[in-house]
Amino acid sequence: MVQSNRTVRPPAWAMLLCALASGRPAFANEVTFAQARAAAQRVAPDVVIAEHRSSVANTEVEVVGALANPTFTVSAARESAWLSTGVSVPLSLFGQRATAMRAADADARAVALEVEVSRSEAIWAATVAWFDLENAQERARLLALAAQDSDRLFHIASEKFEAGTGARLDVVRTQADRLRELADAHAAQLAVKAAQARLAPWIDSALDVELLAVGEPDYLLELVPMETIEKEISAHPALRRDRAQIQAAAAHVASEQRARWPLISPEVTVSQGDPALAGTDVTAGLSFELPLLSLHGGAIAKADEQRNLAEAENDGDQRRLHAELVDAYRRTEGASAMLRTLRTDVLPAMEEAKAMTEEGYKSGRIDLIRVMEAQRALLDSRISATEAFGAWGHAAADLEKASGVDLTRGANHAP
Repeated sequence: MVQSNRTVRPPAWAMLLCALASGRPAFANEVTFAQARAAAQRVAPDVVIAEHRSSVANTEVEVVGALANPTFTVSAARESAWLSTGVSVPLSLFGQRATAMRAADADARAVALEVEVSRSEAIWAATVAWFDLENAQERARLLALAAQDSDRLFHIASEKFEAGTGARLDVVRTQADRLRELADAHAAQLAVKAAQARLAPWIDSALDVELLAVGEPDYLLELVPMETIEKEISAHPALRRDRAQIQAAAAHVASEQRARWPLISPEVTVSQGDPALAGTDVTAGLSFELPLLSLHGGAIAKADEQRNLAEAENDGDQRRLHAELVDAYRRTEGASAMLRTLRTDVLPAMEEAKAMTEEGYKSGRIDLIRVMEAQRALLDSRISATEAFGAWGHAAADLEKASGVDLTRGANHAP
C-alpha cells in the first residue's frame, strides 16, 4: 500500500518542483529595478504618446504664426477697363499674430510638461510591476520549497510506516498535504506569468518573452523626513504642468481679446484699357472688419473659463498630492517596520522551530501534527515577509509618485 503511494507522483512533478524552487527559469530576460524604471521613461506607451503630442503642439506655433497669403483678383468689363488686376494682403497690425503665437507657445510648454507627468506615471507603473513580479517569483519559490518539504515529510512518514513505527494515517495526511502544496506552487508559477505580462508593456517587451526580476530595489534604506519631501512637492511634474496650463489659458484670454482688433488689408487695383482714361489707372485703398455684430465675447469668455478650470485643477492636484503623500509615507513606515521584524526576529525563530520539530519527529519524540504545524507556520511567515516586502515597495512607489521626489538617490539596497 505504501509502495503504491510512493509511485503516485509522476517524474514531471519532481522536475517542476526543482524548476520552481530554483527561482531562475532558463532563457529568461533579467530585469533589474533600475533597468525597468529607465526603460519606462523611454519606451512606455504613455510616454511615447505624450512626446508625439508635444511635437504636435510645437508645430501649432508655426501654424498660428503663418502669414496670410495675398489675394489676387482679375476682372474685365465691356464698357470700361478691359482688364483690372488687384492684390490685397491682410495684416495684423495690432499684435494679433504675436499674441496668438505666445498662446500657442504657452500651450507647447504645458504639453511638454505633460511628457514629464507621463514619465513619472510610467516610472511608478514600472516600479509597481517590477515589485509584483519579484513578489510573485519569491512566492513561487517559497511554495516550491514548501512542496519539497511536504514531499520529504511524506517519505519520512512512509519509511516510519514500513518500519512499523508510524501510522498509516501519517502517510495519508502527508500525501494529501504534498498534493496541496504542489497545486499551490503551480498556481504561484502561473501568477509569475501574469506579473511578467503586467511589466512587459512598460519596458517594451514582447508578451511571449519570459522576464525575471533580479537584484534589489534602489530605494533609500531610511525614509526622507516628511518635512523635506513637503518642501519639494511644489516642483512635482503635475503641479508644474498645472501652472503652465494656467499661464497658457491666460495667454489665450489675451489672444482672444487682441483678436477683437480688425485685420487691415491694403488693396491695390490696376485698370488697363479703360477708354475713358488716357492710360493705366492705379487705385489704392484699405479694407477692414467692422466690429458691429461680434466682439469675440464668446471666445473670450470660453478662454477665461478655461483659465478658471486650470486654476481649479491646480488647486485640486495640490490637495490630492498632499493627501496621497501623507498616506503613502505612513504606509511606507509601517511596511518597513513590519518587514524588519519579520526578517530579523520572526523568520529565524520559525526556521529553528521547524528544524527542531522535524528532528523530533524522526526520533519519535514529536507527532506529525506538530511537524506540519511548524512547516505551515514557517511558510506563512516567509510569505508574510514576501508580502511585506511587496507592500513596502508599493508604498514607497506611491510616496515617490505623490511627492515627485526621486527616492532612489544615493540608495544601494532595500530594508
